[in-house]
Amino acid sequence: MTINQSDTITVDFTPTYRALLGDAERMDLYLVGAGGTGSTLADSLARILYHARQKGKAVSLTIIDPDIVQEKNIGRQRFCLAEVNYAKAASLALRLNAAFGLDVRAVTDPFKLDMVVSGYKTPKTKKLLIGCVDNYRARQELAQTVEEGSGNVWWLDVGNAHHSGNIYMGNAVRPQQISVDEALRLCSGLPSPAVQDPALLAPDPAVRKPSAALSCADLTLREKQSLMINTMMAAIAANYSYQWVIGGEITSLATAVTLEPPAMTSRWITDDALRGPFGLPEEEKS
Repeated sequence: MTINQSDTITVDFTPTYRALLGDAERMDLYLVGAGGTGSTLADSLARILYHARQKGKAVSLTIIDPDIVQEKNIGRQRFCLAEVNYAKAASLALRLNAAFGLDVRAVTDPFKLDMVVSGYKTPKTKKLLIGCVDNYRARQELAQTVEEGSGNVWWLDVGNAHHSGNIYMGNAVRPQQISVDEALRLCSGLPSPAVQDPALLAPDPAVRKPSAALSCADLTLREKQSLMINTMMAAIAANYSYQWVIGGEITSLATAVTLEPPAMTSRWITDDALRGPFGLPEEEKS
């Protein structure tokens, strides 16, 4: 129920669905990118893993990032001065393993689909890619991995600009990969982030201004990017991850955020949300 600008109450009766993960003997999480959002999100993911293992779930976490910690990262990203010149992924894994008694794995190479799908055969192992990257080439690799996963590899894409950001969740690159139970209002998957927003895979805009070529850390130092946007994006991404791991279901497929002024809106899983991204018309109800 919402209240519109004329102070009258409006009710939306559009039917919604819940996307179920299905039977999973094991869950593998891959945090791709350990910068502003990724390093902040890593702590929440570790707590989710700890909680999941208390419930008897078999869950793993791999952090993938080729970069090293630089002094300009301190303050904006979750690193300290003692970690300067150390690999970001390795530093986070070491810290989280010591704090929670986990076995988080670190990969200090650029992300490649073989890191996820090589030797992967059983649909009983569900995989979640959490993309916190800032370039289209990395997203193209993530999108290809989802396609190779045939519906068993999910992708949570987390991206932000100066004061706003978008999160997309999905696992299907073809409509045939999603089955729907109308009676129970359940579905087996969601359109991949690349299907929901094809611009994610488009080449980055040409650099026209000097500031456009700066990193997120540089932009923050110049007050061109909010110091809080990464924290906000990480919190929402953590909730999606929590739903996926602990609940085994997802209730929305996208969330948009802005900090000026602070506002957030999510897209519910409706018939149009499931069919529209694939270019299919909404089904007529009798």
